[in-house]
Order: sequence, then structure tokens, then C-alpha cells
Amino acid sequence: MADGLDLDALRDALEEAVRAAAAAILDVVARGDMRVGHKWGEGPVTEADYAADETLHERLMPLIQGAQWLSEESEQVAPLLHGEPTWVVDPLDGTREFLRGLPEYGVTVGLFLDDRLTLGAVALPGTEDVYSAIVTEERREARKNGQPLPALATDGEVRRVVVSRHDYERRRLHYQIPFEVYPAGSAAVKLVHAADGSADVYLSTGPRSIWDVSGGAAILEGVGGTLLMPNGRPLPLSPRQVHVPPYAAGQREACLRVLRGIGQRVEP
Repeated sequence: MADGLDLDALRDALEEAVRAAAAAILDVVARGDMRVGHKWGEGPVTEADYAADETLHERLMPLIQGAQWLSEESEQVAPLLHGEPTWVVDPLDGTREFLRGLPEYGVTVGLFLDDRLTLGAVALPGTEDVYSAIVTEERREARKNGQPLPALATDGEVRRVVVSRHDYERRRLHYQIPFEVYPAGSAAVKLVHAADGSADVYLSTGPRSIWDVSGGAAILEGVGGTLLMPNGRPLPLSPRQVHVPPYAAGQREACLRVLRGIGQRVEP
């Protein structure tokens, strides 16, 4: 399926879409008096979530004929079939941080072609940064605000580890990790931190959802990073598997060092 698509043009359109979704979020904030609801068993949802979701749907669905849509804030109208082009979307990842006024939230989108993550983008409304990546067998590249992101160092050094704010504030996870640790909000934010060098590893205790992870995972893969399960094996991602188990994200050797450091049995 990827052979018949212009991935560069798709990436340009995707960047514009996530940028427009970020603007839609900020427009809701600027109007004031934002309505906030609650999804049973999940957490808060706001007008901004729905505004961003609508913007993304309008811009992305016309780009690929017959594409499927899997979003945290939309009803899935048809079952996902193996290999169908699928947009996987979280229009506002990090709603809790958003409501707290912390700039640790983002718009995140991944595109799966032939059941393989091929394209991704993340927009951070708080900083106006837009990240994107193409990840195919022939190409692995990522950029931030139109400029190439450098490949990750391969020395396996671990200087900083990023974890969820909940794990940091409530579970005190940093006391269990023998490296410098700092908290951040959404999974998308933490994945781009691992991709742009702000952190060496993002340790996720999970579970997450595929829409939280896809866009940032593409950017991390674009700079040579990976997602590893606690046993050290690669973590497969698919839109047909919504729940994502715990993982370490970053350069492979750095991830393995962190996993061993917290006592995980890593397979050779």
C-alpha cells in the first residue's frame, strides 16, 4: 500500500493537520469557560479534545481513499481489518496536564500501512513545536519544525529518564530508578523527549493505548530509537491491538540499561 502513496506529501499534510488541531485546542482555551466531561473509567474529556478530533478527521480522512479512523474521541464505525490504512489519533494526549495548566500535552497521530507504523506526527500546543517522521524499510527520518532531527547516540549512556507525572508524584517511581529522573505529562511528550535528546529513555509502566503511543513512536523510530518490552524484546504496535503494555523507549542499549537497573530480566 505504501508503494502507491507519496509519503512526503502525506507527511506535509499531516504536519499541517496536527498544527491546525493544536490551534483548535488553543482557540477553545482562549474563549474561556471550557466545558469538561468525564469518560467512565478513563478520565476527563474537554471541548478542546473534540475540537481537535474534528479538525484532524476533516483534514486527514480525504488524504487516503478507504482509510480507517481509530481515535480516542471518535466512535469506530467499522472493525479494523488486517492491512487497512489506518489513522490512529489522540487529539489531546495529556488532558489532565492540560487542565492543570501544564504545557505537557500534545496532538498525536500515527498512520499504519499494511499493519506497519509508517508515518507519525506530534504537535505540542504549549511550545508550537511540530515533530514528524517517515519510517519504512527504505527510509527512517524525523524532523522538528521542518529541520532534521539527528540520529540517537549509540553509546548506551543513560543520563536522564522521563516517567509519567502520575508515576513520579503518586508512586514515587524515581526512587526505584538508578538514574536521574524527571516527570512529564502525555506519552506523546515523553516519546518526543526520548527522540530529541531531552531524555535518554522514557520508562512507561503502562498500560497505554495505541493512540497515545503511535505518533511519538514513529518519531522515535525515525531517529533510530525503539520501544522494548520489560523482557528486552521489541514491542509490536498495531491498530488492531488497542492496549499497549509497559515499555522502555529510546536507543536500544540505553533502554536495556534502564530495564536491568530496575531489576527486569532481560532476554539475551
